[in-house]
Amino acid sequence: MDSRDRGGEVLEAYTPAGSSNIKGAASRAAILDAARTLLGTDGLSGCSLAAVARAAGCSKASILYHFGTRDGLLFALIAEGTNFFLATIEAAFSSYTPGEGGIEDAVRNAMSALFREENLPLLAAERELGSLGHHDPAVAAELIAGVGRLVESIAQFGHSIDLGPDLDELRARAGCMLAATFGQVELWLYSGGGDPAPHREAAIRSSRAIALEGLQP
Repeated sequence: MDSRDRGGEVLEAYTPAGSSNIKGAASRAAILDAARTLLGTDGLSGCSLAAVARAAGCSKASILYHFGTRDGLLFALIAEGTNFFLATIEAAFSSYTPGEGGIEDAVRNAMSALFREENLPLLAAERELGSLGHHDPAVAAELIAGVGRLVESIAQFGHSIDLGPDLDELRARAGCMLAATFGQVELWLYSGGGDPAPHREAAIRSSRAIALEGLQP
């Protein structure tokens, strides 16, 4: 079992007993959907177990069955966000073709998938979790692990097409690309959503420049 240390208190990831089934999976998904929406719209204070249970149309006992604790639910939301970002990045990278747009097309595909209106609830929820991570070591550890996976995914892609001489340098570039992208995500969220195009285009320009820095003739 995975564990996180919160000031001496060891938190263990919760795994419910028994085998999973279709009904159970649907219940778990409904709880995550409700928690994500509440977190993104009402913040952490509005994402109590009671509020999530009401929004999901289930009991608090059902939430505890699937996630163990409120922390377990928050960790699941972090994992969900990380998996979404990874899938977005990897799908965009799979379109990479040298000489036919190259890295610019891959970056544009990733940003076009990320900056969509339907992604606002997920992005807003992840922002709230990021804020919680500033004063909750257990949540911070989960977020750092997720960012590490994203950086590694970008760096491995860059390594495969020889974007730079060293994998450590690629990891540093990948971290800068993520920082530039999420800076634009923050601006988009704080602007209340609206037209994502200016933020998407700014993120594309920044990420492309970072990826190709020093590689242009």
